Amino acid sequence: MHDVQINPIKNRLYINFGDGDYIDNTAYVNATENACRNLAFNFSCVAVLNKKGIVCQSDIDLLFNIVDLVTAYGADKIILVRKNNDNSGFFQRNLMYFQADLTLENAKNIQEAENILDQSTQQC
Repeated sequence: MHDVQINPIKNRLYINFGDGDYIDNTAYVNATENACRNLAFNFSCVAVLNKKGIVCQSDIDLLFNIVDLVTAYGADKIILVRKNNDNSGFFQRNLMYFQADLTLENAKNIQEAENILDQSTQQC
């Protein structure tokens, strides 16, 4: 399931890129854009990559478009949460070559991603 949420207190975007029978890409991109508009510049993002099974070109295109959109709206750091035994390693490798102006890190779960981002916020 694809989902977009924000935490305005932490200035953080949460996107879930997962499985679903039918995904309305336009609605998902619009939801992401609306969420980004509600965050201040230099927000952080937790992207949960939970896609299982065959990775289609449309999945890759959607993820790249979402990362590009989030970057354009001012994300300064994205943590990629990769679930075990799935294809998210494929996404991560390709994203590393896709966007160089952005800090991309990996985490094993959402809590680890939160800890990384909270720690970097405290250091500023």
